[in-house]
Amino acid sequence: MEEYPRVIYGHDHSGTPQCPTVDADGVVDVSATRVSGWKTASIAVAEDDDLSLPVDLGEHYRYLAVIMPTLTPSRVGVQVAPAAAGPYLPLGRGLSAQTEPTAGGHATVFDIGGWRYVRLYTTVPQAADRTFSLQGVRG
Repeated sequence: MEEYPRVIYGHDHSGTPQCPTVDADGVVDVSATRVSGWKTASIAVAEDDDLSLPVDLGEHYRYLAVIMPTLTPSRVGVQVAPAAAGPYLPLGRGLSAQTEPTAGGHATVFDIGGWRYVRLYTTVPQAADRTFSLQGVRG
């Protein structure tokens, strides 16, 4: 996969907020920083063991930051749609549009190019329910 810009918020070495919308307590104003806020994408084995339910990011975003739970080893990819009801199609083609095989437990970023409606999929059925945390990020 390509390398993607990382979005970092916080303070510098002297404690000064580095994002103009971080308050004195270090809390980021989500609407002003151009991120969607954290959403949940769940794979429920009883419903579909390799596909999450759709997630509405609320607006169109360039990147999708994803925190992955522990997984049955698999590649993870993104499907996108023009409307909440679909149709959902894989973003990109082939292995280059997915993560390397992973057992999860880490974070990654996908370049989703401006989509609002997304869902995650795995290339191997999951052995248990999985919950991913994700948020849209403007570039």
